[in-house]
Amino acid sequence: MTLARTQCMARLVFVLSVVFVFVYFLLPPSPEERLRIEQALREKKIKKFLRNERFAQHDMMVSDRRQREEQEAINITKKIIKERLRFHFHDSIPGSSIRYDVMRLNRFRQQLECMTSRGSWVLDHTPRPIIQHKQNPLYGKCDRPFGISNNSTMEEKWNYARESIKYVWKTPAECPMPKFDVEQACSIFSGKWFLLVGDTLHFQLHELLLDYFSDESVQCYGEISCREHVLCKVDSNDPAHSVKLSKMRFTRNDIISLTKNAKYAGGNVELPWTAHVHYFNVLIMNRGHHWQDDATFRGGLINVMNYLRKKFSNTLIIYKATTLGHLNCQTAGKPLSSRPNATEMESLPYHWSEIHRQNLIAREIVEAVGGVFLDLESVMMTRVDGHIGGRDCLRWCIPGPTDVWLDFLFHIMKELR
Repeated sequence: MTLARTQCMARLVFVLSVVFVFVYFLLPPSPEERLRIEQALREKKIKKFLRNERFAQHDMMVSDRRQREEQEAINITKKIIKERLRFHFHDSIPGSSIRYDVMRLNRFRQQLECMTSRGSWVLDHTPRPIIQHKQNPLYGKCDRPFGISNNSTMEEKWNYARESIKYVWKTPAECPMPKFDVEQACSIFSGKWFLLVGDTLHFQLHELLLDYFSDESVQCYGEISCREHVLCKVDSNDPAHSVKLSKMRFTRNDIISLTKNAKYAGGNVELPWTAHVHYFNVLIMNRGHHWQDDATFRGGLINVMNYLRKKFSNTLIIYKATTLGHLNCQTAGKPLSSRPNATEMESLPYHWSEIHRQNLIAREIVEAVGGVFLDLESVMMTRVDGHIGGRDCLRWCIPGPTDVWLDFLFHIMKELR
């Protein structure tokens, strides 16, 4: 009897629920109810608009303040350059074919800036060759260990590749992004010996160059230092020796100090490197994420440039801008749709919000001594995807977004031959 009463009550509750849903959701609301709903929606839209308006005003204030601070840093740097920098090259790039030609120098820098700052990442599923990573396994963490082999076709490797590999850096028509094959790159690098000095982020360029030019793994001492590597060999079957030997070496010095002895202090690694410069004609540098205040950063870089131009007046200097770190890179499947706004930049940890300002300082100093400033910060700003991941949202896997670094380097070396 009790079970029958319970079942009867359940049926009654079910019927009442159906009637309630029908009346509430299917029957049109009364005029009074309609007015109440419309009023609530209007209030919700107004509150959302005011929130967006307040955020836009706040973001504009933050952006204006950051721009003032950046301009002030540039002005201070220009003033100190006049006072302390003993070498100025306004019409030449030492170590290149641009000598005493202001117009050509300006065209080169404008073209490079257009390529780095006005491009965007576009997904391109057109099959193309992929760099095969053969060096430090850290940079190969993103790839599955099985599925492809050395005998796999280009299409098979492409179909198996990660999505982060398939984005290309598209630039405006007035500054097209060039592409080079290995033969062309060796012709451009002919007779060039590269010394790379910087931190572990800079070591990634070392890995990229080895992966591009070498057919096998090369032994290094972790990410601390590496002996000289041959990038392009002399062709014994070419009697004219049209392609000369090209080499590379990496030395770790996190803050590009002029130390004569190895230092390991304050979380920084500083190995001596100046004694090697004599043997190389191209010096590629980067400071990385080893923060110092603006005055210390500026003063240290000026000292280095004074030293280099005094001792090695014909060495080509390339300074690679420090790239931004990305929060929560582990879950990112594609690039950001837009660059971080001023408020988002301001909230970044680990002094990441100050990287752009110090890159601007570095540009002033490097270009004053006839160096080349490569703005990879702008290029990599939205590449939250393709990172090594785990606790490392600074470096990217190889192959991946950093493949484009080689295109920029080949372009620079070609234009400066």
